[in-house]
Amino acid sequence: MKKIILIFALILCSIVSPFYQAHAAEEKKGWVSQADLPEPRSHAATAVVGDKIYVIGGYGKTLATNTTFVYDSKKNEWSKKSDMPIKLAGSAVAVVKDKIYVMGGNTYRTSHTENSSKLLIYDTKADKWEEGADVPKKSFLGTAVAIDNTIYLMTQQETSTPNHFAYNTTTNKWENKANGQPNSKAAASAVVNGKIYYIGGASANSGSNTIYEYDPVKNSWIKKGFLINTSYASAVASGGKIYIIGGFFATNTNATNFVQVYDPVTNTTKTMDEKMQFARAGAGTVVINNDLYAVGGATKSPSESNFFNSVEKYTIKDASTAPDPGTDNGNGAKPDEETPSDDGDALLVITMVNGLQKEYQLSVKEVNAFLKWYEQRDAGEGPGFYEIDEHDNNKGPFESKKDYVVFKNILMYEVNKYK
Repeated sequence: MKKIILIFALILCSIVSPFYQAHAAEEKKGWVSQADLPEPRSHAATAVVGDKIYVIGGYGKTLATNTTFVYDSKKNEWSKKSDMPIKLAGSAVAVVKDKIYVMGGNTYRTSHTENSSKLLIYDTKADKWEEGADVPKKSFLGTAVAIDNTIYLMTQQETSTPNHFAYNTTTNKWENKANGQPNSKAAASAVVNGKIYYIGGASANSGSNTIYEYDPVKNSWIKKGFLINTSYASAVASGGKIYIIGGFFATNTNATNFVQVYDPVTNTTKTMDEKMQFARAGAGTVVINNDLYAVGGATKSPSESNFFNSVEKYTIKDASTAPDPGTDNGNGAKPDEETPSDDGDALLVITMVNGLQKEYQLSVKEVNAFLKWYEQRDAGEGPGFYEIDEHDNNKGPFESKKDYVVFKNILMYEVNKYK
């Protein structure tokens, strides 16, 4: 059963643009600005070797690039390395030992564009590029991970052809693997305990809200947990959990600054209390020791000139996520918490599985009643729908107006309490 993300936050008196003047904006709790990328980048191949971050290719001013930038996390400094042999954006990337493997991508330029089947290998010690065996099919906005000496590449979904491949870095050979991930493009992936997790992605109409698990030993897929409908996000694993950075929610064309955290053990997804300073889609996401980095990205579609070069860092803490509805102590409150107060007002925002959002200006007492219904229904008790009084939202010559929200159609909800 899908888990719902509950976010409690104070309503801010002003909203800061995520794109302009990165360092002029007030930093959100937990996220700290780092040295800017030398140039704006989005959909770059971003990887970590040792304590350094490599940002390779990607879109710059809407065109594909071939630059290689490296960030020294100890010095907080960027420098330039050898250019990639061709210009590519939207490539999949994985690391084995000291080498970075860049797979596929798009050669977008003013006069011509096509997807690539190239495998380009960067030796970080020698600062040199070489070519590996071509990817079995041309790929754009695919995603890849490495387990030991094998790289797993998941490309766009085409039901009639293979879209999941494994590359042996020792033999320089590719082989087909089981299909199972259903999303078309721009999904994210990460590895936890030898299992691969394929996260979100873009279909023809919206982002996906599903996480799939692949077992390399069994060569089989299963459907696992849920998240907010997400595409063009990036993901990285740390401490047994997967951090899912930004992306587009549902059919929204504006990026988000949310960070979702998926725990494969409990099969639940939560949202971090501390949002990123800036909304990002197509950003690079890496972890060095216990520090999570978000690098570059775009605020909207990659077809527009809205890429930026800001970099921010968050030090991971286990207790940094907002709680989901779950086990309580018998009175509706979580263990060691007080019973929620009914004082004040709040804005309840409900996001449906089709991406539609509904907002309700309610008393905290009414919101608490909704939360109690949801928790009971999540446990298999109570009615399958909930009646919400629209109050001042009532439009038209009606004495009253009520919305009936169906439980199975709810993707997530957010509660913003007035201070």
